[in-house]
Amino acid sequence: MFLSLFDMGKELPEYEEIPVPLNLPNDVYTGYCGIMDAFKNICQTNPMIVAKVQSDFLNLLIAFPDQPYGHKPIFDPEMHGNVLYEPPEIVTTEPNAKDLYTLDLVSQKVENDEKCLIYVNWTRLETRERLKQLLTGQGIHAEIMQETIQPSKREDWIKKRLQEGLQVLIVNPQCVETGLDLNAFTTLIFYDMGYKLFTFRQASRRSWRINQTAPRVEVYLLYFRDTMQERAITLMATKLAVAGTIEGTNFSDEGLAAMGNCEDLSTVMARELTAGIREETVDVRDAFRKMANLHPIQLGNVSESHEKAENTPISAVQTVEPIEFPTIQEFDEIWQSLTENPTEQVSLWELAG
Repeated sequence: MFLSLFDMGKELPEYEEIPVPLNLPNDVYTGYCGIMDAFKNICQTNPMIVAKVQSDFLNLLIAFPDQPYGHKPIFDPEMHGNVLYEPPEIVTTEPNAKDLYTLDLVSQKVENDEKCLIYVNWTRLETRERLKQLLTGQGIHAEIMQETIQPSKREDWIKKRLQEGLQVLIVNPQCVETGLDLNAFTTLIFYDMGYKLFTFRQASRRSWRINQTAPRVEVYLLYFRDTMQERAITLMATKLAVAGTIEGTNFSDEGLAAMGNCEDLSTVMARELTAGIREETVDVRDAFRKMANLHPIQLGNVSESHEKAENTPISAVQTVEPIEFPTIQEFDEIWQSLTENPTEQVSLWELAG
C-alpha cells in the first residue's frame, strides 16, 4: 500500500520537471565522437576486454560533455600500466551551454525574489566551483554545501546561510535526499543527472512539501543532445513512469509498457554502449510533462510547456483495452528494482567519489 502527498487532503503547489536539451560546441562533440569511436574499435579488435572497460568508457562519455578536459586515461586491464585510451583535452575558459543556461535562469528567478537549488552529482569535476564563480560574478550570493558537513548539522547550516542572504545553494543531491525540507528553494536545477531513481525522486521533491506556501515548484533537468546524457534522461523518464504506475499516482502508456523491464539504468546503458545506442523517437519533454502536477486550466496556472498540449474533447477519448498486470512475483521484482538498490549505480557513481 502506497501513501502519497495527495492522500493528505491538502492542496499541493504545482510541480513540474522540465528537461532542457542543449547543444555541444563542434570541437567538444568531435572529441565525444572520438571516444565513442575508440570504444567501438576496442569492441571489434579486442572483444575479450570490453566488459572490463565499458564502465570506464561509460563514465567518460557521461562526464566529458560537461568538462572536456582533466579526465584520467583508461588502462588496459590485461596489461597493467599500459594506457589503452587517452581522453582528448579540450581546455577552455568559456562557460559551456549548461553554465549559460543556469546563469540566465537563476538570474531571472533571483530577480523575482526566488531562491534556487543547483544539484551537481559529479563532485570530481570542477562544475561546482565554476558555477559559484559565475554566479558570484553576477552579484548572486551562492554557496556550496560540502559533503563533509555532518548530516545532523546540514539543516542548521542551510538556515544560517539563508539568514545571511543566501540565494543559490549548490549541493550534491545525495546530501539532501532525505530528512530535509528545503521550502525556501522553489527552483531546482539538476546540472547533471544521477542514475539512481531513489536519489532523484527524493532530491527533486525537497521543496514540494505539504507546508510549501509557494504556488509552484519547478525542476529543470539539463542534458546535451545526441550524447549518453540524453539516453540516460530518457531511461530515467521511463523508470519514473513505471514508479508512478506501480504506486497508482500516474498511469501512463509508457509506465505500463515498461513494467516488464526492471533493469537498472547502468546495466541498460552499458549494454547499449556495447551494442549501439537504440534509436528511439521518444519525446522526453512530453514524458515528463505527463507526470507533472498542474492545477486545472481554468485557474490560469498552467505552465508554458503545456501550452501546445492538445485539448482533446471527451467524445474523442478512446476505449482502453483491459490491461494484463504482472504476477505478484513479477510485481515484487519490478518494485525491488525501483527501491534504493546499491547495484543500480555500480559504475556511474564512481564519478561522484
